[in-house]
Amino acid sequence: MEESAADEALSAYGVDLQPAALPSVELGWQAPPEDCPHAYRLSTSYEPALRFEEDAQSDLIVGRHPRQKPEHPVPPGPIPAGGMVPAQIFYQGVSAERVGATRDVYLTREFAGPAAPTAACMPRTWDPMEDALALGWPRLTGRLTAVGERWSGLPVEGKCNRSACVDPQTGGGGAETHDRTCVTPPWREHLAGLFTHDGELYAWIVSEWTDGHGLGEGIRTERRTLMSIEHGRPVWSQTRIDHRFAQPIAGGGMAPVIRTWTLESSDACPGSLAAAGWERPPGMAERELELRDRLTNADDLRRSTHRRSDRNPKAPPE
Repeated sequence: MEESAADEALSAYGVDLQPAALPSVELGWQAPPEDCPHAYRLSTSYEPALRFEEDAQSDLIVGRHPRQKPEHPVPPGPIPAGGMVPAQIFYQGVSAERVGATRDVYLTREFAGPAAPTAACMPRTWDPMEDALALGWPRLTGRLTAVGERWSGLPVEGKCNRSACVDPQTGGGGAETHDRTCVTPPWREHLAGLFTHDGELYAWIVSEWTDGHGLGEGIRTERRTLMSIEHGRPVWSQTRIDHRFAQPIAGGGMAPVIRTWTLESSDACPGSLAAAGWERPPGMAERELELRDRLTNADDLRRSTHRRSDRNPKAPPE
């Protein structure tokens, strides 16, 4: 089943995955090369259409931090156990359409952060940058992992805990719901398969989260991620949030909503879709260069944003 899902997802990019006859693999994220930051196209769609947020595309680029350095040199391969690589992102899209936004982040062998603990349950964008880190970079084991092995992923909490202790039919509380724990579990991760393409190895990671209600009730989230083992980065990822609590919709009224969030590597660095043979759409290569420039000049964006805040502290965010 997952082999078919991987084939279907990647065939759209001209990438022909072949099952790898390996029993296990080391799972660990790597830092982007200093000369080739990793760019991604982020797409979000809603069914039915939401009232307060439309289907949209955004861009994110992740690179080494220009001023903060790791405590120890970073060798090739996965980030050393217990190590952390300071990084910086530039983002442009939902909630930051005009000039974009930048933020300091960090990368470890197991995960990227800071990652929103609510990304698994939200029917719409909350913090687009922290959402991206939570959805696009599943928590890894950081060690040799067997095909078929399962492990606990990033925590899911905060606003997500609310759905665990309400009536899934009404969304309300009351005496009959006081026995609920109001605590949600973390993501559940699964190394569902290993694949090869043009001599490189990829991991297919399937992630699940639920607020504890039964099938067809509450919130159920599924994610599938293709990871480049050799380059330690997400190549492609898609998250589907089936949010059964009614939301305001564009046609008027309230209804359950399915939110689909997709990450596509849009650069041409090693381990990307383009490096695997995807012919990028017109304009994407030029957009990558623009994103690199914006990342290089992220400090200017920080200063200009700070000056605007000083002049008009009540001005809406970009």
